[in-house]
Amino acid sequence: MQSCPEIGVTAIRHLFPVVTAVLVQIAASAADATVPATQPEAACATEALAAERSYGIPAQLLHAISIVESGRHDSERRATIAWPWTVMAEGHGRYLPSKAEAIAEVRRLQAKGVQNIDVGCMQVNLRYHPDAFASLDDAFDPASNVAYAARFLKGLFGATGHWPTAASYYHSQTPSLAAVYRERLMKVWNVAGTQFASPSPAGAGLRYAWRYHQADYRAEARQIVEAWRQARLAEYRLRGHD
Repeated sequence: MQSCPEIGVTAIRHLFPVVTAVLVQIAASAADATVPATQPEAACATEALAAERSYGIPAQLLHAISIVESGRHDSERRATIAWPWTVMAEGHGRYLPSKAEAIAEVRRLQAKGVQNIDVGCMQVNLRYHPDAFASLDDAFDPASNVAYAARFLKGLFGATGHWPTAASYYHSQTPSLAAVYRERLMKVWNVAGTQFASPSPAGAGLRYAWRYHQADYRAEARQIVEAWRQARLAEYRLRGHD
C-alpha cells in the first residue's frame, strides 16, 4: 500500500479532533441504542442465576425453584422452562403469551374477588406478599420477581440454617406439604445443575449431599411432621380440651 505524501504530521494533528469527535458521536449513538430484551424463554433462568450470585444462594437452587413453580414444557427445546408470564389461581396455572396479557388476567381475577394469586417466574403470592411489588407491572418484571423471591428465600435460610428446608418452606411451612415439595425440588435441582458447564462447588456439593443423605432428610421430614403434630396437640390441651 502506498502512503499519501500530502498528509503529514501537521495534517494528522488537525484531523485528530475531528476523528475524536466522530468516535464520541458513535459511542453516544451506541449507548442510546436499545438493548435487545432477554427472550421470555430465558428471562427467568437468567435472573435466577444472577440473583443466586448476588444473594449467595447455592448454584441452580433458585433456578430449580422457578422451574418447579412456573415451569412449562417447551417442545422446541425439549425441556421444562420457567415462564415469566405465569398466573396461578383457582387451582390451575395459566401461561400467558405476554406480560400485558398476564397483567390483564390478574386484573380480571381480582375483579372477580379472587385474592389468592401466584404470579411470575417465582409464583409470588399476591395475597400473602401484598407489599412485594409496587405494581403488577413490577410483579411481572422477571428481575423484580426473582429478586423478591431471592430475598425471601435468603430470609428463610436465615431462620432455618438449612438450604433444602428453606427451599421447601418457600412453598409452604405446613410440614407435610413442605416435605413433598422438597422431594420434588431436590430432583429438579439435581437435573438443573447438570445443564450448566461450570456449576459452583457449593451448589454441586449441596446437591451431592442431598443425594447421599436422602434417607436422613426423609427422617428429618418425619420428625418435623411429628413435632408439628405434638405442638398442635399441646396447643389444643392448653385451651382446656384435655
